[in-house]
Amino acid sequence: MRLLWPYIRQMRDHLGWVSLGALLALATLLASIGLLTLSGWFITATALAGASSFNFFTPGAGVRGFAILRTAGRYGERIASHEATFRLIAKLRVWVYRRIEPLRPEQLSRIGSAQLLNRLVADIAALDNLYLRVLSPTLVALVVVLLVAGFLALYAPAVAFIALAGLALAGILVPGVGYLLGRRPGRAQIGAQAELRTRLVRLLQGMADLRIYGGMDLARGSVVESESQLLDTQRRMGLVSAAINACMVIVAGLTMILALLYGAEYLGTGVLQPAQLAMLLFCVLAAFEAVMPLPLAYQYLGKTREAALRLDQVVNSPEPSGFNGKGAEPVRLGQFSFTNVSFAYTPERAALKGVDLEVTAGEKVVVLGHSGSGKSSLIALLSRFWDPQSGEIRLGGLPVESYTEAQLRAQMSVMSQPVQLFAGTVRDNLKLAADDLDDTQLERLLDELDLMSGLSGQGLDYQVGESGVRLSGGQRKRLALARALLRSAPILLLDEPTEGLDAETEARALAALLEYAKERTVLLITHHPIALERFDRVVVMDSGRVVEQGSPAQLLTDPESCLARLRSI
Repeated sequence: MRLLWPYIRQMRDHLGWVSLGALLALATLLASIGLLTLSGWFITATALAGASSFNFFTPGAGVRGFAILRTAGRYGERIASHEATFRLIAKLRVWVYRRIEPLRPEQLSRIGSAQLLNRLVADIAALDNLYLRVLSPTLVALVVVLLVAGFLALYAPAVAFIALAGLALAGILVPGVGYLLGRRPGRAQIGAQAELRTRLVRLLQGMADLRIYGGMDLARGSVVESESQLLDTQRRMGLVSAAINACMVIVAGLTMILALLYGAEYLGTGVLQPAQLAMLLFCVLAAFEAVMPLPLAYQYLGKTREAALRLDQVVNSPEPSGFNGKGAEPVRLGQFSFTNVSFAYTPERAALKGVDLEVTAGEKVVVLGHSGSGKSSLIALLSRFWDPQSGEIRLGGLPVESYTEAQLRAQMSVMSQPVQLFAGTVRDNLKLAADDLDDTQLERLLDELDLMSGLSGQGLDYQVGESGVRLSGGQRKRLALARALLRSAPILLLDEPTEGLDAETEARALAALLEYAKERTVLLITHHPIALERFDRVVVMDSGRVVEQGSPAQLLTDPESCLARLRSI
């Protein structure tokens, strides 16, 4: 229960709907039991009275009243309980998303996008069993059983004891057995469902390459395999459901037989009248409606617990974002440094090895190196997407760990690789960086980046599509660069901002970049030398190390420098 408690607590904001659903469920069950109990007495009493005078109207009105209350109560209970459940599930999705959103790539990479999707959709949906089928029905069944036992005890204590024992078996023992039998296949079902969703997401994400390289059959085969595993877990759960339903029927039948035998003794001694015996037997039979849903609910409780356990890996991390600094103001705005920094994404291969690098405020620095040399890791560590295993990173003269996330983000504008655009207009994507700029300023920057002419005459209203699919690779790059330039931050961190551009467009983009970043610090990462003379310093990296650095003029005039050899190729 400790594992499920954080999710149970979410009911507080919707306690009104939850309580209304429980009260309506209680009223519906009592009406159903009253209907069958009164009907048993009414039919038997009518048969025994025969043609003699008998008041048909009062019990007949009671039967109709219970029937109407049962129907109206069931309808209202379904509305209230489902409204409560849907509200709770919606709140849970928002709550879980808010716990996921601050997580850094370092933490998210351990889970994976498909698994995150599964947690937000399937795992949270599995919790509806907790709200809709476990908590409320259990409490309602407990109240109904106690009321029924008290009513039966007024006429025949032995029958009341038998009914209480039978209802306890059906409401406690059988659900307990169902929970034990369904725990393992329930966990397996959650795992199989997650694996199926993961493989489907991978198939959709890689469909273009799979079709090109003829891998669709293999990918579809893996999906079919996962689907078969999920169907197998559902079959096993179905067998458990059939077994516990059979147990419920057996327990209810034996309880009725024992109640009839002891009721017959009360009838023989004159304690009960024939119509009263029928009334009590029908009451016992109707009372099992209160406990009938419990075995199935507790059978799937193992599945619910497994879903909660998977969510717990995300939402209950004691330090979910890694930003635990108390807050600080930078001493030297726009300056940062790496001192003996070593970092590895995996233990097998280091991305950075003892890197020393200091960039002063307003300096324009190009970091050169082949793919995998560790260039992008500089941005990842300075942005605190990851933390180094050793060494120190300082921003504005203070350790990066001393800043809150908001303070850290305010000091830098990042263009990552690959770029991320959002479905909407060009204006929507640019306004993420600068909501206070007017259209004229936005259009001027797009003109300088030679981007306006390719927007089909729609300009800022052009719809870029999901992830910028309606733009070319070069257009996506320039739009992301424009967004980075518009953000008012003292440091610009740009990862391959001109990759894929022709020489003329690249020159225009660099000119716009340096014009907009006159007073700002720039760290530009690239794998080929571009307009180096316009930058203050070049840093060359190889195998996770800084192999040389200096002014472009100094390095290019030294025939032994790595930069000179690279430029000569």
